[in-house]
Amino acid sequence: MASNAASAYERRCRLLMRLAYPPRFREFRGAELLGTLMDLAGPAQSAPNVRDCLDIIRGGLMLRLREHPPLRHWLLYRLAPVRLPWQYRWWARDDIQGRFFLERRITLGLLFYGPLFLAITQSPPSYSHLAGVLIAYLLVLASRRSLRRQMLAKHEFHPDGTSYVPRPPEFRPDGEVYELQPGHVRRMQRPGR
Repeated sequence: MASNAASAYERRCRLLMRLAYPPRFREFRGAELLGTLMDLAGPAQSAPNVRDCLDIIRGGLMLRLREHPPLRHWLLYRLAPVRLPWQYRWWARDDIQGRFFLERRITLGLLFYGPLFLAITQSPPSYSHLAGVLIAYLLVLASRRSLRRQMLAKHEFHPDGTSYVPRPPEFRPDGEVYELQPGHVRRMQRPGR
């Protein structure tokens, strides 16, 4: 019974971490957080208590807000294929590899450029506009994989999401915080060049 409770507790903690924290944090610090949560668990506890759940959610939301690019950079990144500044590149990787990446870009583009297009053409929305949007979406959907690859390369990541630099900038073998600068990466040999 105790092992069933422990595995249920671990499963629920992993689900909670998946909802709260970005993939990069779970990849590099997830085992540490999960170990701490497992140490906090009681002998027959099968789910984290409400206080622990709220702490995990609060911590994940604060991390996501702290790493989110400012509105100006975010809008340029969403509406045009613009590269984000260096300090937000890991956020961009998580976004590009995330679910519904293409749909988020298309939706914001329609909300921004749609009224502008209708104002320029001075025609009310019609079925032909809807059909045009649907055809454009299907064409872009067919090239989803290459769009992801291009965006990842623009932010200095391999197609599988691994960085040209072996680790995220905040990690260093001796435990000190070290921020890589873009010049450090540019001196490295990139694949295909």
